[in-house]
Amino acid sequence: MIEKGLSEDVEPRKVAAYLCLHMGLTLAEICALRRSDIDLSSSNLTINHVLARSEEGSGKPPALFPSVVQRGLPIPSHVLRYLGSYIGLYKSDSCFIISGDTELPAPHLMQNILTGICTKYHIAEAVSATDLRNVFIRRCLEAGIDLYSLCWFIGIRQPNGIVKKFSKYMKIKPESFAITERFSSDYTRPTPLLPKEPKRMNLLILGAGSQGSVVKEIADAMGVFHNIAYLDDDPKNKLAIDRCGSYEKYINRFPIAIPSFGNCELRAQWADKLEKAGFILPLLIHPMATVSPSATLAEAVVIEAKAIIAAGVHVGRNCIISAGAVLEKSSTVEPNVLIGSACTIMKGSVIPEFSRMPAGRVFEQNSRALRADV
Repeated sequence: MIEKGLSEDVEPRKVAAYLCLHMGLTLAEICALRRSDIDLSSSNLTINHVLARSEEGSGKPPALFPSVVQRGLPIPSHVLRYLGSYIGLYKSDSCFIISGDTELPAPHLMQNILTGICTKYHIAEAVSATDLRNVFIRRCLEAGIDLYSLCWFIGIRQPNGIVKKFSKYMKIKPESFAITERFSSDYTRPTPLLPKEPKRMNLLILGAGSQGSVVKEIADAMGVFHNIAYLDDDPKNKLAIDRCGSYEKYINRFPIAIPSFGNCELRAQWADKLEKAGFILPLLIHPMATVSPSATLAEAVVIEAKAIIAAGVHVGRNCIISAGAVLEKSSTVEPNVLIGSACTIMKGSVIPEFSRMPAGRVFEQNSRALRADV
C-alpha cells in the first residue's frame, strides 16, 4: 500500500520517499539531495552531503555537511523510469528533491506524507524513512546481493550491524560452492549457450562485393530492417560475418536473405538454396525508384534508385534492375536477369532468363530466339 501511495498524485515528498524505499537512502541523505545530484543521462545518483545538526549544540538548526561516505550510485532502471516521469517537478538544479524548493528543507517533511499514506490506507503503524530503508536492505538480501556490495550502496563501512539485524534474511547456499570446480586442473569450461533471439526483420546479404553494397544501401533506404549483415567467401572481406556456406546457421537470427552476385547463374543457385532452407526472399525497391501499381515483381527482385518500371511490366524472380534503367510498358524480364544501369527495355520486349544486359543498352525485341544478342 505504501508503494501504491507513492505512485499516486506524486509530489516532491513522495519522490524522496520512493528513493528511500528503492535506493536505501537515509533521511539525512534524502534531505540533502538536490536535483543536480541526479544525472538521468548516466543513470547516476551522487551522495555528497547530509542534513544534520552541528556537534557544537542541539540548539542550532540543521545544516548541510559533507557525507562521511560520499559515493555515486547506479540508479536501477525502475527508479530511472520513475524519476524520468516526475523530474519536471523541479524547476532548477538547485531544488532539493524532498521539497522541490531551493531553501533548506525541514526533516519532518517526508514523515508528514508517510503518515498521510498510512492514514489513507488504514495501515496500523506509522512508517518512517528508516523503515523504508530497512525494506530496501531486506529486499537486497533476499535477492542474493552480496553483503559488501550492499554495504557500499547504503553507505555502511562495517557489515556487522547488517548481519546482526538482518541475519534471518541471509540464506546459506551450500550448492554455491560447486563453483570452486573451475580451479581444478581438469576443469573444462562449458560452451556458453547463445541467447535465443526473437524473430526480427533482419536481412542477410550473400555477397559483400560491389553489388552487395548496392543491395545494402537499398535495404537501409527502405528503413524496414532491424539489422543487416553480409556473408562472403573472401576471407579478406571484413564486412562479412561468415562464409556463404554457413548460411543455414543464421536463419533464426536473419530470417530474410537475398543473393547479391552479378553472375546470374550463381545468383539463381543461391536463391534456390536460401528458399529451400526456409529463408524469406524479399523484394527490395529503392525509395527513389518509380514502380507502376500495375507492374508485377517476383521475390528476390532488386530495383535500384531512379529505375522506372512502367505499367504492365513483369519482372521475374531473382532479377536485378540497376540504377536509372527504364522498363517500358508491358515489357517482360524473365527470372535471373541483370539489367545494367541506364538500360532501356522498349515496350513489349522480352528479356530471356539468365540474360545480362550491359549498361546503357537499348533493347527492342520480343523474340526469345535472339537471346544471344542480349
